[in-house]
Amino acid sequence: MNDTRLRKINDNITEGSLSVSIWKLAMPIMIGAVLQDVFTLVDLFFIGRLGYTAVAALSLAGVIIAVIMMAAIGISAGTTALIAHFIGKKNYGGADHVLSQTVILSVVCSFLMILIGLFGTTGLLRVFGASPEIIPAASDYLKISFIWSIFTFLFIGFCQALRGSGDAVVPLKVLIFANVLNVVLDPLFIYGHGFFPRMEVAGSAVATVISQAAGVFILLGHFLFGHSSLHFHKRNFRVNPVIMGRMVKIGLFASLEVLLRQLSLLLLLRLIASFGTSCLAAFGIAIRLRMAIMMLGLGMGSACSVLIGQNMGAGLPERAMRSGKETLKYYEFIVIPVAVLFFIFSPNLIAVFNNHPDVVDIGSSFLRFIALTLPFLAMALILGRGITGAGDTIAPAAMTGVAQLGLRIPVSYAMALTLGLGTNGIWLGINVSDICQGLAMMWYFKRGYWQKRYHKHRAIIEQENFVAVS
Repeated sequence: MNDTRLRKINDNITEGSLSVSIWKLAMPIMIGAVLQDVFTLVDLFFIGRLGYTAVAALSLAGVIIAVIMMAAIGISAGTTALIAHFIGKKNYGGADHVLSQTVILSVVCSFLMILIGLFGTTGLLRVFGASPEIIPAASDYLKISFIWSIFTFLFIGFCQALRGSGDAVVPLKVLIFANVLNVVLDPLFIYGHGFFPRMEVAGSAVATVISQAAGVFILLGHFLFGHSSLHFHKRNFRVNPVIMGRMVKIGLFASLEVLLRQLSLLLLLRLIASFGTSCLAAFGIAIRLRMAIMMLGLGMGSACSVLIGQNMGAGLPERAMRSGKETLKYYEFIVIPVAVLFFIFSPNLIAVFNNHPDVVDIGSSFLRFIALTLPFLAMALILGRGITGAGDTIAPAAMTGVAQLGLRIPVSYAMALTLGLGTNGIWLGINVSDICQGLAMMWYFKRGYWQKRYHKHRAIIEQENFVAVS
């Protein structure tokens, strides 16, 4: 049966004022990105009331759980790039087909995560230096998150699919609903109330899973019955080697970039853990505050990705180039004032989550180091995320590997241990890598190499004469 529903189409991305296009797309995505991070900050807020040992367990589990995020971001990167390409070309059936391939990849990846959840959580925690006191709580959290990871994959994939099509409003509405639900459920499952069991750290994982599942079912209804930019068709639920191959290739390097980031972070955690549980807790709080501002950047970067992808698909490379430069400029206007606030009010910000004197002292020191390099981090975030819309995920992955494994780890260990700078040496190592990565990404973007990679992807798809019927 043919789908006779009207399709929601956003034509503002490839024409009209570029500044207006950026903000109309970026604002809801930025708010959505912050709300996505609220899931973790809400967890941290409630878990912090259980003591710094519980915070340390959540911090370490949160880094390991990024394995799920690694795969989910990889899938969503391929989804965003290809949907933006087809929407830019006005091949809406092709965009629908990419959506169905996203579901297939999500199911496959979640099956692998279930195996890790059932058999590998305790081993992972021991590999990365978890002390015996935090393993039980962290393991329970990880098991729940891995076993029910299908909702994480679909939640992120569906939201990114809609954004790639130019619709950032519906994902924002669903994220608002999911976050409100998470805020309500978190204290019920963490502390226990009435018929809700007291699950402590594991309770935050249960609340997040239920909230994401609710969001997934709402988005499914939107694709099937709503006035959506993308539609589900039963005929599309078959593996298409051309589309799946492009998604996997684009997503593989996007996942590799996340893997390299997390590997760098995990190697740092071994060093940080050697300074004690209070240091690990302080790092966990400060790094989540850093992530809060990064989520704004990832939100603007996602908008930049859609703008670049659709404009390249529409044959407007100069507008695509200007999209990256303008988006970075606007994000710097946000980052610099936040950096000042981080530097001045760092003790107060850390104390919101845990007021142990050692945690506040160490965490505020790290937050001040973070503030110094936020403008450079902005370059890597916006431009790196932006060029993924053109299907270029190789360059961001390579730069991440060099900066965060080739520079961050050896510099941090050398300064902290060899030079005897302690935790300040770790923070300096992070700063060095952020500065180098930001400058390298700016150079690469201005040279336009990412446009050449886009044309390679486009040529492969067009050689196969792939045409999907709306």
